[in-house]
Amino acid sequence: MDKYLQIIASASLFRGIVKTEIAAVLQNLDAQLRVYPRNSFIWQLGEQVTTAGFVVAGSVHILREDYWGRQNILAQLGCGHLFGEVYACLRQGPLTVSVAAPNGATVIFLDIKRLLAGSARSEAENRLLHNLLLLMAERNLFLTQKMEYLTKRTTREKLLAYLSEQARLQQSNKLTIPFNRQQLADFLAVDRSAMSGELSKMQADGLIRYKKNNFELLQK
Repeated sequence: MDKYLQIIASASLFRGIVKTEIAAVLQNLDAQLRVYPRNSFIWQLGEQVTTAGFVVAGSVHILREDYWGRQNILAQLGCGHLFGEVYACLRQGPLTVSVAAPNGATVIFLDIKRLLAGSARSEAENRLLHNLLLLMAERNLFLTQKMEYLTKRTTREKLLAYLSEQARLQQSNKLTIPFNRQQLADFLAVDRSAMSGELSKMQADGLIRYKKNNFELLQK
């Protein structure tokens, strides 16, 4: 765990908790470190989950799959992000999503249900619980934003909405997105070929310039 202490201490989940208290908090939450290779699954649809995952290296994708195995990326979570917290708190019913590590990931699993058990928590654990509630609120806001992309009628409208939001978040008209072409298509729930064709048309129309996952938004 010591190797990842700086990442843990700087994450939103541990905001306000000093480094000297982190080890005790992790121990109380029965923290377990696991490493996942490229293109592996951390959890799969239908599994029962009792812990939340905290990413300390690499990234994970939250996936929704249909009966035929077609995937839609609900979220991409990088270093310092938490996943599975709702399932870990409720411990009711199987997973309705899968979690994958397309580029590999190192994850610390936390039994956060212990934070909800009784009131005999340390000051650091109370701070952690406060941060957890804020993160859940932020996750809800993110999902609301994604619904805005998905309710757009055309592939171009979805792309414009997504890229505009990324430009706002990165505070620049030059931005980098965390997806390759297939992943972006899965995230926006569109056909990859149609999306690639639309990106070319948007570039020809003077709306964007792009190379791989680097984009520049242009004023006509």
